[in-house]
Amino acid sequence: MIDVVIHDESTLSSPQIGQVSGLKNADGKGRIDVFHLFDGVDALLMKLEMDSYTEVRTEKGLLEINYCVEDRFETSFSSHNNVILKPGDMALSSYDGIHGSKSVSHFPLGHYEGLCLELDPAKAENWIKQNAPAFNINFSSLKEKLLGNKWYTFIPAGPHCEHVFGELYEASSYMDLEYIRLKMIELLMLLVRIPQKEDNIDYYSSTQLRMVERLRDQILKKQEEYVSLQQIARENNISVSYLEKLFKRIYGVSVYRYIKEYRLEQAAVELAHSTKTVTQIAGKIGYENSSKFSESFRKRYGVMPSKYRRSAKERSKMEH
Repeated sequence: MIDVVIHDESTLSSPQIGQVSGLKNADGKGRIDVFHLFDGVDALLMKLEMDSYTEVRTEKGLLEINYCVEDRFETSFSSHNNVILKPGDMALSSYDGIHGSKSVSHFPLGHYEGLCLELDPAKAENWIKQNAPAFNINFSSLKEKLLGNKWYTFIPAGPHCEHVFGELYEASSYMDLEYIRLKMIELLMLLVRIPQKEDNIDYYSSTQLRMVERLRDQILKKQEEYVSLQQIARENNISVSYLEKLFKRIYGVSVYRYIKEYRLEQAAVELAHSTKTVTQIAGKIGYENSSKFSESFRKRYGVMPSKYRRSAKERSKMEH
């Protein structure tokens, strides 16, 4: 069951919240805090403990931005439209009445924290013009800049946007609506200024996707073992070079980098939600030496495992 908590409900008229109104078949628990910031702009703080849910969209023209804060987020709109996010990535989509009406989201670590921003470009632009004219944000240009002629894409947020997303996420925990509104305007201004790049998203067949997902599952089951690409390629009657190329094409990183990042993300979940020792967690994800694990963890998260655990526990106490 997902608990949905709407803040500032007195100003929330006819909410058009796809993530909330369309959630179906959630196979776990979680909480979504919804902040109505101003007309046409809602921010959703998502903390989920589940494997998957189905989202149904009915409102045309909304711009939806999903930013991954912790763990991993994988969404399939169809056999040819798939989004895979790791921390620091964002996915952007706009339901046009045809594409993306239904999506199935998966959380391979069983836990996910992220931000979802839902924008009605026309309403938001009108509100900004009337209430904050000093901030010149052209929402039509914003949508065109982020999506072009596509209805969805996914990109790294980049250091500047990532910083503001982080501030938004932290501010949401102590419910300071005025500060969140300011951060939202700052983020929108940054998004308008993201340099345009040639965005050649590869589309791949459902057969290729299923094969790579199967290979990924095989790899992740061998968590305490050395992973031999040669052996996995041989077991699946493909060459190592083809395996590496297809894997990187779909997941955006090399096989070994994916394994390392996934295992460290799993360790972060264990540190935050279990009582296992650092040594036990290190061994579970394949590190024989807890010192090497701690150093790898520090490089990935910026703090040592013990400090990460203390911070996670403190955040949990504040939220409750």
